[in-house]
Amino acid sequence: MALFALALLGITLTLGVTAGPLLERGQWAVHQPGTALICWISGLIGIMAAAVGLLALALLWPPAPLHELLERWHECLPHHPRAGLIAASVATAALLAGCYHRLSVGIPRVWRAVFHRRRHREMVSLVARQDAEHLDVLVLDHPVPVAYCIPSRHRSIVVSRGTRDRLDPDHMAAVLAHERTHLRQRHHLLLLLLDLMHSLLPWLPTVRRAQTRIPQLLEMIADDAAVRRHGPGPLAEALRRLVPLPGPAGTLAATGPCESLLAHRLTRLEAAPGSHPRGVRALGWVTAACTTAGSLSLVAIALAAVPAPC
Repeated sequence: MALFALALLGITLTLGVTAGPLLERGQWAVHQPGTALICWISGLIGIMAAAVGLLALALLWPPAPLHELLERWHECLPHHPRAGLIAASVATAALLAGCYHRLSVGIPRVWRAVFHRRRHREMVSLVARQDAEHLDVLVLDHPVPVAYCIPSRHRSIVVSRGTRDRLDPDHMAAVLAHERTHLRQRHHLLLLLLDLMHSLLPWLPTVRRAQTRIPQLLEMIADDAAVRRHGPGPLAEALRRLVPLPGPAGTLAATGPCESLLAHRLTRLEAAPGSHPRGVRALGWVTAACTTAGSLSLVAIALAAVPAPC
């Protein structure tokens, strides 16, 4: 058990402490946000898999009480030293209490985000009107120019009257392409899972940095999708004309609440395509695949090595 536990602990600490700062330092992410996002996700998957595997070993490896079915405890437990059983029982209780505490914080947090999203969607459907030109757009009668999306089966993009008045048709098309990318690639779900992981493991630097960095990468990915269809000019001009306001809970706004991020996105759209080392995309995908596969494989091997019930 000690060898597997040390390996899983090493993966958790290595990815949790070093992966985030290393990924944040790389300038190539500006040119390859999709690859950078995959690397971040693989690192988070590796952290969570290793942490869950380490917890499972601690709870299931003899003489931990959970390693045996309840109905067979009277046959198995007497074979282990009494001091070991007491220590294992205390450790098991502490681990279960810690897990319960973190889950009691994280799950309600995600539920509140889903509830606020649903409630906002219902309120918008009552006061907004359907757009005649776009089947997936609702128009709010408000002069402030904003645009955001809410995951929904119908009419999932919300724009204000001010947005329609300020944006030309090509600018509006670029904004809608940006929002449709968020919806098509399920960015809302990724942000919910990221928020849940942050509530479970908030002390790891990689998890903390991911909560800031991944939303930025999602905006870059949506920008790139819009640029491929409409060019950088219309999207950049549309972002300048929109007001950077925080979107409602559970939504993704085209400009977002952070003016520094908006300025960075505008600089990125206006700059000429920068050169970056060849093979960065392939190297990123290979690294992500190895990280994910290695972590999951080690967890599977460690759990398979747990002794059978007595």
